[in-house]
Amino acid sequence: MDFLEGYLLGPQWSDTEYETRHHAGFHLLVGLLAAGVFVFLLLNPVHAARWIWPWHIPSLLLVALLLVNPLLCRHYYRHGRLVRAVFLAVIALKFVLALLLLFAVAMPQVQFDIDQLTASFIAQANESIATMTDRFHAENNATAMIFGILLGSLLVLLRAALILATFVLIPTLVLLAVRWIQRILDFVIRKQLKFNPEME
Repeated sequence: MDFLEGYLLGPQWSDTEYETRHHAGFHLLVGLLAAGVFVFLLLNPVHAARWIWPWHIPSLLLVALLLVNPLLCRHYYRHGRLVRAVFLAVIALKFVLALLLLFAVAMPQVQFDIDQLTASFIAQANESIATMTDRFHAENNATAMIFGILLGSLLVLLRAALILATFVLIPTLVLLAVRWIQRILDFVIRKQLKFNPEME
């Protein structure tokens, strides 16, 4: 519970020690899950049509939650566990909306056909391996040929890793951006309205 409070409320509202610890693994895990959801929606247009809204809807809701967030955080510690859980769920919703906004913007830009993607990946793999093999073919050496095949396979794996890293890092950076935007808004609102967290 302390982790959720520290992450969702932020350092200006929480009395936990969240900020003194490193949570890079958590952010990458969330990015990996978001990437998995994005690929799932790409492969299932029926579900995508149900969950992916026009971009202006999640963006407006996100702005509204960013502005309401300081009010929820200010009164968070005045209530019992049930109400706190509801507050945390509402605060967490802004991260979900940020991902939905990202999906709404990115999905039309990505054409994803699993059969075509598989064929394209195999073709690029063969091309990479063939290119590396041809470079060592002049050596007329079996060891050099094998090295060329291994190097070509390594290039294929590197490309796949870069694609996966991109799919994971983009949602991770979006979530971090939302957190920093919220921090700035919280700081400004607390200074201007003299909002201080109301502890029990």
